Amino acid sequence: MLGRLRRSFVFDTFDVFAKAVLPEHGKFNNPAGYRFSFASGDEIARCVESHTELNDRERREGAARVAMGHACVIAYPTEPGNAPAVFTMWVNPRNINIPGHIKRKLKPHQAFIYKAFTSPEHRGRKIYESGMRFVLAELARQGKSQLLGYAHIKKAVSRKGLAALQFDTIGTFRTFGIGRWCVTATSSRLRRELPEVLKSSGLPADHLYADAQTRVSRN
Repeated sequence: MLGRLRRSFVFDTFDVFAKAVLPEHGKFNNPAGYRFSFASGDEIARCVESHTELNDRERREGAARVAMGHACVIAYPTEPGNAPAVFTMWVNPRNINIPGHIKRKLKPHQAFIYKAFTSPEHRGRKIYESGMRFVLAELARQGKSQLLGYAHIKKAVSRKGLAALQFDTIGTFRTFGIGRWCVTATSSRLRRELPEVLKSSGLPADHLYADAQTRVSRN
């Protein structure tokens, strides 16, 4: 019984980061050996799980998200042949939505990046950083002025990429959970930056969730 309780217990801490979109971000050059673009639903359907971490269900859901207005950054090697995509990263133009943790409405000048993955065979080449620069260029073209991302406190790779582009922390949230019950405590600063809480989606029907108006100590 105690072992099952330990396995069902969740305590996670995440930071939310932001970067100002500047006029100089408007120009993007593909890095040597790779080509970046926004993916179509058909391209997402053709992604290979070992290179993008997208299984059959996630590819179907991803194509549906694109149809709803999300964007998926995709990168291909420029080597000869029909090589599969080796990087994907999602962009939500409306909300910061991390199922089971928080869902808050973005302001009109913001966009949120999430779920980035680089093929293990292509890591160490700063593809994640290039993907973020690609998004910054698109936001500059759209006239938006802030890009948001997030990372778990132990996710060193994500945090390193965000730091390389000089993202700044704008708040913290912590999720406490046992079994199907969980509550997320958001920092006062994050609540000021993103005040509008939305009903969470993508959770089982019997999952009990709350985004609490609770102070956490880090911000």
